[in-house]
Amino acid sequence: MPTRHRRARWSLALALAALCAAAPARAADDALAAERAPARQAADGSWLRVEAPAAAQSTTRLGFTEVRGQAARRGLRPQDFVIVIDVSDSSLRPSGWDVDGDGPHGRTGPALLARLAAQPELPPGLLEQLREGDFDDSVLAAELAAADALIERLDLGRYRVALVAFSDEAKLLAPLGSTRGRLAAALEALRGDFPRYLRGTNFGDAIATAQLALTPEAGAGRSPVAPGASPGERERSILFLSDGEPTLPPHGDAARQHALWAANAAAAAGIRLHAFELGGEMKRGPDVFAAMARATGGHFERLARAGDAIARLRRTDLVGLSELRVTNATTGQPARALRTFPDGSFDGFVELAPGRNHVQLEAATSDGSRAAAERWIDYDASPPHDLEEARAQRGEAEALLDELRRRTLETQVWADMERERRARKLQMEIHPEAGASPE
Repeated sequence: MPTRHRRARWSLALALAALCAAAPARAADDALAAERAPARQAADGSWLRVEAPAAAQSTTRLGFTEVRGQAARRGLRPQDFVIVIDVSDSSLRPSGWDVDGDGPHGRTGPALLARLAAQPELPPGLLEQLREGDFDDSVLAAELAAADALIERLDLGRYRVALVAFSDEAKLLAPLGSTRGRLAAALEALRGDFPRYLRGTNFGDAIATAQLALTPEAGAGRSPVAPGASPGERERSILFLSDGEPTLPPHGDAARQHALWAANAAAAAGIRLHAFELGGEMKRGPDVFAAMARATGGHFERLARAGDAIARLRRTDLVGLSELRVTNATTGQPARALRTFPDGSFDGFVELAPGRNHVQLEAATSDGSRAAAERWIDYDASPPHDLEEARAQRGEAEALLDELRRRTLETQVWADMERERRARKLQMEIHPEAGASPE
């Protein structure tokens, strides 16, 4: 994979990871929270699963321990979803973020320019446009890296993913159930093949193609249903990314009506559509993105800058998780660098006090269900028995602290992006004429 693309993926992974997104831990107000947890626990509380520490009781010689698992009540059902990527001509606009981390004066890499120059029938002026700008800071680059990071995080044994790209018409890039390697290859191929798109914006065709990908019995190229799971037993969703309004079919309101017709057809098939309007301004009239999401029971986000999707994709509701708390009830301290992801998976670090520590986990879903779990961890803070044990223990501690620092930076980046997004949204609501002005 090209160096610039790896750098772009890493920069975006700090704020995403797929699907992205992670939420900082919320501190428990007092010890009563631990006492109330059992009363609120749902009868089917097994949907909160703790993978690490695996045992209910364990012992460690380290002052921190990682807590990892999945909180996914709906996620107990297999899920299918399609990531729909807008590759219309406006997708080469700046995303509003330095996606690849090469600074405000970065330029499109020579490898990509040479790759494009070798293609016949490029749109007039495209190479000159890319030489003057930075493709890896574009709306399209942000879409590609966001999708890549989300896919990298998901458990593809439970979640089947397909990819669709569209401009004036839509194309299935990778069918449902593709391997991680095939999905990554499809995104990388689109990074070089995007000039063949770059035309109008056909929302209706994009949604219809995504629905077809989610329908195993639809005909040629279909994806087989996983063993033991019928289509009706699987959650199905479309993650729809676009930076513009539909323009096709032409004439009057036909483009918008075509998009809404396709959304209603998806809703009738039991498919939810989560719409992300990338770089949209505050609007007064009817919004096609909101209408598409509303028609299917999905989620809608309008983002002032396309790059804001890096932080906001983590809000995609694949499992209905609304809250997660991990607390060391012995010390009263919340977990550090706690991250949650669209599939309900989570991880974080809990600081331990010498002796026995009571770690409590609480999760809540958007439908009001709650679940709780606990772990008892004995922290043996006694000195190592010999030099070899001391070296091994120091190596483990350094590796754990390095990972803690990395994840702490990651969650700080997410929090900074979210704070800036909220401040911009508030400014646009108070002064809409200022929010709509060019940056």
